[in-house]
Amino acid sequence: MFVKTYSAINLALTVKKIEVEIDTVIGKPSFILIGLANRAVEESKERISAALLHCGVRIKPLRTVVNLAPAELRKTSSALELAIAVALLCQYGEIKIDCQKALFLGELSLTGQLKAVKGILSVALQAKSLGFKQLYFPEANLGELLLIKDLELFPLSSLGEFINLAKRNSLDKVKNKIKNYQNENLDDVKLSIPDLAEFQEQDQAKRALSICAAGGHHLLLFGEPGAGKTYLAQSILSILPELSDQEILEINQIYSLLAALKNGLLTKRPFRQPHHSVSKAAFLGGLDFPGELSLAHLGILFLDEFTELRRDLIEALRQPLENQFFKINRAKQELIYPANFTLIAAANPCPCGFYASDKPCRCSTYDLLRYQKKLSGPILDRIDLSIRIKANCQRELFFNSVSAQTSQKIKEQVMLAKKRQDQRLQDSPFSSNANLTSEGVKHFCRLTKEAKKTLDLARSQLGLSVRAYFKTIKVAQTISDCQAEKLITTQAIAEALSFRQTPISFK
Repeated sequence: MFVKTYSAINLALTVKKIEVEIDTVIGKPSFILIGLANRAVEESKERISAALLHCGVRIKPLRTVVNLAPAELRKTSSALELAIAVALLCQYGEIKIDCQKALFLGELSLTGQLKAVKGILSVALQAKSLGFKQLYFPEANLGELLLIKDLELFPLSSLGEFINLAKRNSLDKVKNKIKNYQNENLDDVKLSIPDLAEFQEQDQAKRALSICAAGGHHLLLFGEPGAGKTYLAQSILSILPELSDQEILEINQIYSLLAALKNGLLTKRPFRQPHHSVSKAAFLGGLDFPGELSLAHLGILFLDEFTELRRDLIEALRQPLENQFFKINRAKQELIYPANFTLIAAANPCPCGFYASDKPCRCSTYDLLRYQKKLSGPILDRIDLSIRIKANCQRELFFNSVSAQTSQKIKEQVMLAKKRQDQRLQDSPFSSNANLTSEGVKHFCRLTKEAKKTLDLARSQLGLSVRAYFKTIKVAQTISDCQAEKLITTQAIAEALSFRQTPISFK
């Protein structure tokens, strides 16, 4: 008897439907798996056989052929095992259920227990568009799917549980698990985050961080060792806007590809801080896993010791900084990963770290030129804000929290600026001021005549590129949002220009 069930695999954030076709043909008893399966899927035969046997169902002595269609698509996920096992159960007459609108995902253990699988959130979000109404999946993945709507969820602990409930036509009972699970495993871990009140003398740096958080602008901090660049960058977590439900789903889709989310949905903006020795695969990602650029989506990518990063990795930032995504091309496959992150980079002014400071620099002219060439013009042109941090402005170990501007106060200003920004950009494809294209800047940003004259004068005197020209307007727009001004004033343009300190000369 021919039986068909359905499963799915992930190609980055794209979900491909897999048809699991099973039939028996005349020939020597065997269990054959075809359809361009890799080693992990090939080994599924042994796990499925052992799981069925443990549940009291024996593989019949027939030539059983399992076809995974489409055949030209490489199958690399063990999550197909549940769909294969259900198809075998239907073929043997053990259960009778309607599989046409149901999607099955799950990896089986030898005892029939269902193990958590990767990438299930993307599958659940796209299941309806693929024509499915029901999703059968491991109970261990339930924490990832709490925000899913318009899809019937059936969390299962084992294949034996599925068989027993299917035989009694009482599969709806597993839905009660969702009600008991609600809001239990959301990720609300309290992290130790520096408060900006500790930096009493770093007013310009704190201002840059607030603009960075409100408008999503990229920031470069440069200065001598011990100036507090790393500590300042980490403190931005205390003033970032909260995530919306849609943004939570976007972030968790990516993290679900990396590993099953055992503690439920991540509800905080990511802060990724890869070491400067990170490999290219870990930085960019691959065909079946996201890299640091995607893991920082809708959050912060902090690159400490920016100039120590390999040159090819620094240059790889060009496309994501401009387009908020990047592509991975391999032979006949093209995968697109989202990368709408805010970059915060920290660098020393020279190899010894003391160029143009109060301490003597030990670097030769050749060392300085070679060091400065690590940051190309195109990369620097894509960074909105760049400021020098001086070591004589150290954070205070003891501070007056009443007089200091705390992170809570700054966050309130950031949230108000973000609200004005969202109202202005609603019904548009842009999510922040930093993401505006040149056409978007012309449409949404309004300058006073004096501000326009000031900007044109600065462009001619400072030699601003077209990209830098528009980035200055976008930063000025965020400054105006922070000050609740409808038009971009001369003061906003002047402040935006003050954050374009040229790190290539480090003066």
